[in-house]
Amino acid sequence: MALLNAWVLFGLIPLYLIFKKEVHPHKQKKLLYLSLVFMFFAMARPAYENAYVEQNFNSHDYIIAIDASYSMQAQDLKPSRYKLAKLAIKKLIKEHPQDRFTLFAFTSSALLISPPTTDTEISMMALDALNPKYILTKSTNLKNLFKTVAKLPMKQKNLIIFSDGGDEHSVATLVKIAKNASIIPYIVATATQKGAALKKGTKYIKDTHDSIVISRINPMLIDLSNETGGKYYELSSLNDIEKLSSDLQTQQTKKEHIQVKTYKELFYIPLFIALVLYISSVTRIAQRFLVFLPLFLFIPNQSRANLLDFHYLKSANQYYKEHKYKNAATAFKKVSPSPKSYYNIATSYYKEGAYKKAVSYYMQIKSSDKELKQKLFYNLGNCAVKLKEYDRAKKYYIYALALGEDKDALYNLTLLRKLHLKSAKDVSKMLPQNQQTAKKNSSKKFSNKKKSSGKKGSNRSGNSQSNGSGANKKTKRNKSIKSTSKKQKGAYKFTYKAYEKINKGYTDEKEPW
Repeated sequence: MALLNAWVLFGLIPLYLIFKKEVHPHKQKKLLYLSLVFMFFAMARPAYENAYVEQNFNSHDYIIAIDASYSMQAQDLKPSRYKLAKLAIKKLIKEHPQDRFTLFAFTSSALLISPPTTDTEISMMALDALNPKYILTKSTNLKNLFKTVAKLPMKQKNLIIFSDGGDEHSVATLVKIAKNASIIPYIVATATQKGAALKKGTKYIKDTHDSIVISRINPMLIDLSNETGGKYYELSSLNDIEKLSSDLQTQQTKKEHIQVKTYKELFYIPLFIALVLYISSVTRIAQRFLVFLPLFLFIPNQSRANLLDFHYLKSANQYYKEHKYKNAATAFKKVSPSPKSYYNIATSYYKEGAYKKAVSYYMQIKSSDKELKQKLFYNLGNCAVKLKEYDRAKKYYIYALALGEDKDALYNLTLLRKLHLKSAKDVSKMLPQNQQTAKKNSSKKFSNKKKSSGKKGSNRSGNSQSNGSGANKKTKRNKSIKSTSKKQKGAYKFTYKAYEKINKGYTDEKEPW
């Protein structure tokens, strides 16, 4: 027999120390402690180990990489190069349900979006969960993709690439990496020979020579497939994927052998004993009264705390309005601990100029609210700039951008990049300090973001609570954030840390398309 969560039993140590302090405990109390002991054993998950079972199945291993660079948004293929490639990948996976697929998205860097799996649904959800809006890098780098794939454990790496090729020219380097790592590329050219002019909004993108950028199939893709023993295809519609699918079926089938260990859970036995002992310990009226006594003590205290919170919030808001930020922070500390109260404390310290204290409170906030996380990262970036920790500031702004559209964070990140970060200049003094100055100078700022309110002086990084009068109103900008931050379908989601990997090197790209 084994305990799957044996670490839970460490909880018995404080329980023993508490019991040891008891002087002549009653029988019912002993039963109560004993029931807790069995409860810990139930949480430790006792289980009976079955023998290893060998499972055999036939499969191939394939690695699919989809180009997510800006040129893949061109519409010479309908509905667009990227969307057509996405549909083609889904069709290919559906036609090979027994095979294992590993999915990558790549630009100048590569991002693993789905590990090796035969679960078709997981691969589909991973592909749908990838949002190109959060990918900041725009160029294509096949070399970095090949280097990433070369680290995978498969002996032969069948790499299926959906890409227009970008402006890649280093065929010899790619061939060398492919041969050393046993990479066989199946290249699906996702563009047309004629190509398409790239636009950003309504304006055409121009290169360093002031010429309009025309993106078309890179001819080096044919040379790459020939010199590596791979195959070359051109994608113009979903029907073109049939040739690739039939070629994959002709590969030699590989027998997979895996050993799976199974367990029979026995947690219900100690759980039942714990329940019986607990009922035995509280059957008397006095025991029942003691069990429910904390509830009666808690209710009036909670009511009292709510009344005090109202008082502290009122005084804190008044201090904040009068620009007495240190006093405001002290008042907010007296409010019952919550993400909102910590947020207000941190913002008050930021306004006061105590940036290290602001960071310490921002870092203590734990929340699953996507919009709140974005605000936190933006404000942490501002604090880092004030403290002249520019590398850290840059990372926080990238985290904020990975969670959704944020023009302020994008502007600040771009400015830090232009200043090269090695400069000893105080960047914070070069930027507008409030919303009004920012509008006059037609630029953004490194002051904490504002949130419209019935009270003056409240902002996005300011009071976040909506208690009392002057409740915050939703601005148009907040609505746009929500519209671009809708939850992806399915349970498969990517965090900012995942997008950070593919966004590595952002703004340092020579040809960002």
